[in-house]
Amino acid sequence: MEKFLFLDFDGVLHSEYCETHFSKRPLFEHYLAKMPAMRVVISSSWRELYPFQTLREQFTNSVQNSIIGITPLLACGYEAGGRQREIEAFLRAKGLDPAHTAWRALDDLAYLFDEGCPNLILVDPDRGFSDREGQILLNWYQAIALS
Repeated sequence: MEKFLFLDFDGVLHSEYCETHFSKRPLFEHYLAKMPAMRVVISSSWRELYPFQTLREQFTNSVQNSIIGITPLLACGYEAGGRQREIEAFLRAKGLDPAHTAWRALDDLAYLFDEGCPNLILVDPDRGFSDREGQILLNWYQAIALS
């Protein structure tokens, strides 16, 4: 079963107030290395500013091959639930049913997802990605692998 991770950057791979972009990338990549079948899709607003290849190059070579695309830009993207709609549109474009696909999103903005979205791993933007989110993601990945 394919597993997808939709990845935000600001507030996730670096804290919202950090001057060093991607400061949490090494920790994120540490966890991702334990999930070899994970397919990463960039859902960050950075996809509006930079080409896909430039975004991939922010990661080490070992991770770049796991990054398979970006979510589409929808008019509702910044509305309540908008990022979730973009994720669902990405999955549908791949011929997948979002309700029956194994996916998670790492994001710091809960309002961009449906209230109580079980697929969202909410990151505290003041600290960014931490062992807490890494372990939640890894536990989910391992549980899916066993099913």
